[in-house]
Amino acid sequence: MAKMQLVLLDADTYFGGMLSAYIRSSEFAERFSFHWFTSRAEGFRFVEETRQPQIVLVHEAWLPLHEALFALKTGCTVIVSETERTGGVLEYPVLFKYQPLNRLLSSVASHYNEYSYLEPLRGSKRSGVITVYSAVGGSGKTVTAVHLAAQLAEHGERTICLSLERLPSRGWYETEPMESETSETFSRLLYYAKTRPEQIPAKLEQLKRTHPTWKYDFIPPLTHPAEWDDIEACDIRRLFEGIVKAGIYDRIIVDADSSDGPLTTELLKVSGLVLWPLTDDVIQLQKSKDWFESRRLRHQQEAEELQAKVRFVLNRFTGTQANDMASYSFKVSARLPYVPEWKNVAQADRMLLRGFADEAAALVRGGGSP
Repeated sequence: MAKMQLVLLDADTYFGGMLSAYIRSSEFAERFSFHWFTSRAEGFRFVEETRQPQIVLVHEAWLPLHEALFALKTGCTVIVSETERTGGVLEYPVLFKYQPLNRLLSSVASHYNEYSYLEPLRGSKRSGVITVYSAVGGSGKTVTAVHLAAQLAEHGERTICLSLERLPSRGWYETEPMESETSETFSRLLYYAKTRPEQIPAKLEQLKRTHPTWKYDFIPPLTHPAEWDDIEACDIRRLFEGIVKAGIYDRIIVDADSSDGPLTTELLKVSGLVLWPLTDDVIQLQKSKDWFESRRLRHQQEAEELQAKVRFVLNRFTGTQANDMASYSFKVSARLPYVPEWKNVAQADRMLLRGFADEAAALVRGGGSP
């Protein structure tokens, strides 16, 4: 779709310049054509004369709203305020202008997508779902998933990392609380997967967070393990179809639960690539081999389809191997180094190590080819 006209009516030259510069240099550049007016007369004249759909951000000092905004049929109006508050004026939402700009613009896009009858405002990216999975616990799934997301984001790819573990490693997904509902974020997204999947792209804009250091997006994971029991396989498919449809990510990285059931099966089906961490441990290797053999006995065709997109990643590699991976029918496509400092860690963010997932990221960028 063509770019949406984003019109700012605000006399604040600092804020207007900052927003303009941010849009030009961010992912929002492909979705918004930005126009900024500090003059009431010029701004409202532009709104009246423009025939294309437009989103108008109007500063609260310009209230009461001009009749041109009430006549706006193709687009929406959002009021920006100097103070933090919730609610709105009539049907127009009020947003705090000094929040992080990515959050502000995401809220604007979310409001438009939810309430406009026109084509939703989406990106043009074609997301690929990459799941990090192992049926054996302790293989390093979460560390691999998080570092992979960070590495891809560092290379300029729009990336989101999702935890689908029954007991998620919450320390990797913590950030400064932005609102009281943060702890229920993933639950809210699942609610829409169950009831209104067409709203997932709009809600994703609203619910995603950005890691302050590593710059990948994420959804704070499930808070209560019992919520896992309410998820159905069709919810998994709808969830990822909605995220892909949003068109704002190059990569969707999933930290999967180690369980083997309908949810895992559906997740592996919707994934374009599956990274399976292995360790140089005879017990873990045998368990992994047994899992694949069990799959073949139960669902041979599904097992063959899965095998075609699984790539094995040797984790905690010290430079030498005690086991012959080929004897277990495993071909290693990438290696992750052993990091002795990770034996005892007080904070998860101290485990973020640049370059840790270089080979895994190269594997993903190569479409699964080593």
